[in-house]
Amino acid sequence: MLRRALVVLALVLGLPVQVLAAVESIGVPVTDPQPVTLNGDLYVPRGSAPHPAVVLLHGCGGVTANVPAWAQWLQAEGYAALVLDSFKARGLQNVCADSRALTGAVRAGDVFAAVARLKTVSAVDGSRIAAMGFSHGGWTILSAWRQSPGHPDQKLRAMIAFYPGGCNGSLAGPSAPPLLMLVGGRDDWTPPEPCEKLAETAKADGRPVSMVLYPDAYHHFDGADMKRRVYSSVARGGKGATMEYNPKAHADSEKQVRHFLETHMKP
Repeated sequence: MLRRALVVLALVLGLPVQVLAAVESIGVPVTDPQPVTLNGDLYVPRGSAPHPAVVLLHGCGGVTANVPAWAQWLQAEGYAALVLDSFKARGLQNVCADSRALTGAVRAGDVFAAVARLKTVSAVDGSRIAAMGFSHGGWTILSAWRQSPGHPDQKLRAMIAFYPGGCNGSLAGPSAPPLLMLVGGRDDWTPPEPCEKLAETAKADGRPVSMVLYPDAYHHFDGADMKRRVYSSVARGGKGATMEYNPKAHADSEKQVRHFLETHMKP
């Protein structure tokens, strides 16, 4: 069944079936806000191990289709990809209306726990691990970026945030990893202006932080399974927000992620 599912997904994504390898479930122990073991699906590419790896952090609605799609894409690019479910083991399903049950700042601990766990996996090169998150997961990425100097044993080589919340705030310490933000110009859920300001402040300080703005894109612009524009009434505490797939932004984001990882994940 697993192999059949992989083949079907490969065909949907337009990937050659032979690039796909097994997907295995692994546990990731965390301590905050309470001790629990999270579930992660690890996509390992074919070829000689160990492989560089990327931790994937889902949005406020849990693991939606765009996250395993990115895992398959990364797998085809030669990266091991860990889709980490931050919700199920904690008894959560959706925090889009109210994120107090698990904020990005608290969830940042999941990133470092995932890095520690991946370092124990023989198929993964523990010295070449990155993290990428979407929306609430992007907020988590920014929080982990700021907290990273305090976790020297779980060092990340690169961090990527898609349409993140949490751009307001200070810069990370000088030892923080390079950061790439990919945001939509029409995003009314996580508007681009705070991220633009963060990128400008970082640039002025000589920090490796960059931002790509897609002027016509809304939130969740990489959600290829989304066939039409969707309005989420629970977003922003009930104020609502728009989501829409943007194939041009999605295609360019793949190019941006590829180049960013190639630049910062070299042996």
